[in-house]
Amino acid sequence: MERTQLMQIDDAVNAWLETLDEIIPKLINDMVTTTKQNRFDLVTNVDKTIQQHFERFLNQHFPSHQLFAEEKLNNDINAKQGHVWIMDPIDGTTNLVKQQEDYCIILGYFVNGEPVLSYIYDYPHGQLYKAIKGYGAYVNGKTLHEPEMLELKDAIVSYNPLVINDATISDLNAATFGYRCIGSCGLDSMRVVKGQFGAHVNTNPKPWDIAAQFLFASELGLKMTSLNNEPLDFSTAGPFIISNKGCHADMLAILNAGDGYKKY
Repeated sequence: MERTQLMQIDDAVNAWLETLDEIIPKLINDMVTTTKQNRFDLVTNVDKTIQQHFERFLNQHFPSHQLFAEEKLNNDINAKQGHVWIMDPIDGTTNLVKQQEDYCIILGYFVNGEPVLSYIYDYPHGQLYKAIKGYGAYVNGKTLHEPEMLELKDAIVSYNPLVINDATISDLNAATFGYRCIGSCGLDSMRVVKGQFGAHVNTNPKPWDIAAQFLFASELGLKMTSLNNEPLDFSTAGPFIISNKGCHADMLAILNAGDGYKKY
């Protein structure tokens, strides 16, 4: 895709993201929460309305683009063909409902299966992370640089302890500097991007949870793979790690020693 066209799309998306600053407070003020598969699987009017708002934006400005997103059926979409946006309208819905903090909007734009634009908008903290293929990554317009090499013994790592067995948690505690978990795949991943975390692991992400991270990883020299150290299919997702290059091999060795983790 030509630079001019890419920047035109980026300008339009940035303008759309700015509209959320007016929309989200009103939605939160009248928030309605329901459940999907179980009482921990929450969805709100905030999720649904933001996704509908973006779908209208695409229909108006880029009608040939398709939306592959959490709060809709995606059976008719081939995510690897044509212009496809993958969206999580609210990543960290539990955090939104219980804390009204530590949640974000995730957008990844793919052209014939290649990521070319990525956005993670940390709305509560007013931070917009953006990656443009071939032109780097930014937060609020400030250039992000490749994190310094970080050994596992010096790294804080992020994972869900409910899906890691006790022996593996013990091994991780011994091998790392510490553990944190924000509870939003996008925001946990951005801590890796900024060099604050050494690695983030998710054993059961969906495509919209990780759509934006591919481009950040490639632009900033990070490792993003399956937990078997294989290439990750963005259209199906599955257990994954985004990691500083200095932590990747050691993290996977621990996670794959015995029955280290499971899907949930």
